Amino acid sequence: MFSGFVGWRGALNVGVIENRMKEPETHEVELRPDEYATLIRNAMIVSACKHMLATPRRRSGYVVLRLTEAQLEDLAGWVAAEANHAKTRDQEESLGEVCDQVEGVLTAVRRRKNR
Repeated sequence: MFSGFVGWRGALNVGVIENRMKEPETHEVELRPDEYATLIRNAMIVSACKHMLATPRRRSGYVVLRLTEAQLEDLAGWVAAEANHAKTRDQEESLGEVCDQVEGVLTAVRRRKNR
């Protein structure tokens, strides 16, 4: 059992502590409209990644997704899984191309972080 006096010496700063969370950095994935359509036609990808695919921007004929690194990882994983289990060769190739796009952005993000 502790007995004794514990004192505080020094200035006491009383104030409001603000919890300021930094917004996560986002990265752009540019997809052709047919590539984006491939994603939104796939029920499993839409189910798992709906929030990532819901608000695309359009720029110079491309569909642009702005995603965090974690979202890029999730999307790449789901697209790769669906490409591996595609019912047709065309679906496999289309999903594989989208997966390559997402993984390319993810690789660039990781390279920049490790510099």
